[in-house]
Amino acid sequence: MKPSLLLPQLLLLAPSSLAQTTTPTYDAVIVGGGLSGLGAAKALSEAGKTFVVLEARDRVGGRVLNHALAAGGYTEVGAEFVGETQDQVLALAAELGLGLYPEYNTGNNVLYHRGERTTYASTPVPPVDALSTTQVLAVIGSINALVAGVDVENPWNSTLAEHWDKQTFDQWLQPFLLTESARFLIEAAIETVFSVEPDELSLLYALSYVAAAGNETTQGSFNRLISIDDGGAQQWRVDGGTQLLAIRLAEKLGSDNVRLSAPVRSIAKTTEEEELESYTVTLKDGTAVQGAHVIVAMSPPLARQITYEPALPEARDQLTAQMRMGAIGKAIAVYETAWWREAEHGSLTGQAVSDAGLARSTFDQSLREGHEPPVGALMTFLEADQMREYDNKTEAEITDQVGQDFAAYFGDDAVADVKEWGGPTAVAGPGIYTNYGPALRQRVGNLHFAGTESSDYWIGYMDGALRSGYRAATEIIER
Repeated sequence: MKPSLLLPQLLLLAPSSLAQTTTPTYDAVIVGGGLSGLGAAKALSEAGKTFVVLEARDRVGGRVLNHALAAGGYTEVGAEFVGETQDQVLALAAELGLGLYPEYNTGNNVLYHRGERTTYASTPVPPVDALSTTQVLAVIGSINALVAGVDVENPWNSTLAEHWDKQTFDQWLQPFLLTESARFLIEAAIETVFSVEPDELSLLYALSYVAAAGNETTQGSFNRLISIDDGGAQQWRVDGGTQLLAIRLAEKLGSDNVRLSAPVRSIAKTTEEEELESYTVTLKDGTAVQGAHVIVAMSPPLARQITYEPALPEARDQLTAQMRMGAIGKAIAVYETAWWREAEHGSLTGQAVSDAGLARSTFDQSLREGHEPPVGALMTFLEADQMREYDNKTEAEITDQVGQDFAAYFGDDAVADVKEWGGPTAVAGPGIYTNYGPALRQRVGNLHFAGTESSDYWIGYMDGALRSGYRAATEIIER
């Protein structure tokens, strides 16, 4: 069974012809009601601009979604973690009155390697042999050293951009002559961060993604992407679930300004006069809205499913054609309590890394202490080749395999019903960034592009989504 993508599904239809140019109804029409689109709307609202958000689904949030549990409580089936230097999402949570609580990270982790289960206290590298540990640390150190040479705002302009973009991350790894154990750990980290295999990633894209894991005063690092404590990207959870960020923001913007179940089929420029430039955005049902500007706030592959008139520049078209979504799902097992934390079960964190099975990286997804009703949950990312292998399996087959994996890592008590969802981010292979990267953010007339993939900092994260929306809105406000 394919996981449902937490993204608006847009239909590719021919644009309707326009009888005449009309005065724009809105300063901006925003296509997409995820955090990037809602962030753009927030900035436009604060600047006194008129706007409407068109969201294809019957809900806001895009790649963030809460799932209500029958017994009470919820799970997060899309993005769920926030961390230090993610300034925009932290500021929005505070503004909306949403509290944070730490991701559980007390006790022992599980390593499942070569058919053997080992528990260990939290360390930068799981306990493999000394040579493998040294190699893993050398790879991480080399990544962090190269990141210092990345132009975060325009990585394709970095001094070594062309050299980096000619090779995959896997090709860059070859000279390290990694042991089998070292390669397993590096591949596990890459799959967890990017949801693709190392040979699918441009080295330039990988380095730019790592460089983006910081802010204007803090350099990004690979350690931050894979860590929980000490400023890691998985440091905190949002009390009430991350979709509340979108729900409460949409409520502030007003229901008249956010239209749900409004899939867009085409965007057509209605005048060539630069000072009077306007666009007609036509929905699947044939209705249309007019805007002086349009913000397309979605991933590049999905943005390609809209028909544009006139056609977009070649660079933008090639970018959307060649970037592709990572293969990722989430499987979540829900329990009455977080029993694995107890001493009799090994005082476990709920974190495991494995070289076998479907569930190869896991986290504790339990709700905060004191939540009523109490909810214990284990979550795994289903990623890259493992996700592709199971892409057409039934839910029962996926549940069975994940249940077996959880039992191997945490004990027989871990077998439970598993719910499965997905929510990928677009990635770039060799040659895409240096040839077409600038088109991620370049506006075309009064047509602007947002989405977490187009952010400078925290690409692929909620913070990046907000940043991209604010940037697109600023392009309109400052014109």
